[in-house]
Amino acid sequence: MAKASSDSIAAISDSLRRDSSFEAEAPPQKSILAERSETDSLTTEWDASLYLPPDSLPLEGFPRVSLLTCSPAAKVWQQYGHTALRYEDPSENIDVVFNYGLFSFATPHFIWRFCTGQTDYMLGAEEFSSFEEEYMERGSPIVVQVLNMTPAEVARFWTLITENCRPTNRVYRYNFLYKNCSTMARDIALQSIEGRLVPPADDSLTLRQILHSFNSSYPWTSFGIDLLLGYEVDRPASNAQGEFAPELVMRHWALSKRTGISDGLAQDSLSRGEVLLPWVKSQTRIIPEKPMAQPFHFPLTPMQVMILVLLLTAIVCTLELLTEHVHWWYDLILYGVQGVAGIIIFFLFFFSAHPAVGTNMLVFLFNPVILLLLPIMIVRVIRHKSVLFFCWTELVLTAAFASAVLIAHQSVPLALWIFVGALLLRTTHHLILRNYINARMRKEKKIF
Repeated sequence: MAKASSDSIAAISDSLRRDSSFEAEAPPQKSILAERSETDSLTTEWDASLYLPPDSLPLEGFPRVSLLTCSPAAKVWQQYGHTALRYEDPSENIDVVFNYGLFSFATPHFIWRFCTGQTDYMLGAEEFSSFEEEYMERGSPIVVQVLNMTPAEVARFWTLITENCRPTNRVYRYNFLYKNCSTMARDIALQSIEGRLVPPADDSLTLRQILHSFNSSYPWTSFGIDLLLGYEVDRPASNAQGEFAPELVMRHWALSKRTGISDGLAQDSLSRGEVLLPWVKSQTRIIPEKPMAQPFHFPLTPMQVMILVLLLTAIVCTLELLTEHVHWWYDLILYGVQGVAGIIIFFLFFFSAHPAVGTNMLVFLFNPVILLLLPIMIVRVIRHKSVLFFCWTELVLTAAFASAVLIAHQSVPLALWIFVGALLLRTTHHLILRNYINARMRKEKKIF
């Protein structure tokens, strides 16, 4: 194999940046695939077989492949952690990390593609020291799991991963739940082994429960996810489906066995005579010296905010009954929030390729219909005219929403049900107040 050292590193591209587990201002990452001339760059075709590990290894246990799992951090795009693969060969002075979490801001129409779920990510490579330094600076521990692979399997991994690094191969269509940095790293590692992986029993969790397990300390993130994702994430998920989360790959692999190795060290065997060995040979944890930075937390949880909205709605309605004066500005705020949320949910439901947003039954209640009718309703309230059409539209949408989530078995957070309660209270109040005023006016006409 050609020698590769830190002096032979080439920059991938200034346009590459990390995905959700990396800060947007992260510096360009370095690439170390092999020592080549200045004219032989990543953008040219090259023969990966020239860089395969040698058959005879001067150091026992090398070269080797490890799974790197970076702990979640506080920022929204860091709350699920990150996965990468490490390849080490001290005899060739190689210690490189392969990372499927890179994307380019230079992509045409990047913002629109991101909103519609059509973002392309790519595979990149950098020195382990650079990768480690970034996470230590952030305060995120790194778990290193050395995989139980034969020299031939390690060589196959190197062939596959370097082939995947070609400019024509390294780009893939990102999908948060089904095809991300975690699943891509998992799949290429498993493609490298001769045998098969025997995983632990399924966790019997839904994707929503897995998401919540990482957002438990961030209630507004969890609430936002519940608003956007539909019943697709409420179905029981297999271990493989849950491995979009890097920490779940780490946990499952620590408990997994593999077949295809016969070295007399088996701890277990299958009925058909296959030898079972641990998939992870060793596990270490790199602890940063500095603590993880904590972001600003809004002092109130979604539940507390929605309870306050419900109480405020009750107070406004009571005052209107006592004074017979309608506070139209409150309708503008309350129904306006419903309408703005409806635009987002409606757009994602019909126009986005993001996973699970197309099965969101909240679209029955949170959609642009109310926002379109709201100006007409406000004008009629100010002129003391009937708003029955608006009230009945709201009630029909609410009934459709409740029926849809019950039939689809979609999980809806209690805080959202409280907000729906505030909408119902305000809508029925308009009906009651109008009937009350009409009855009083008929009574006054009789007297005079």
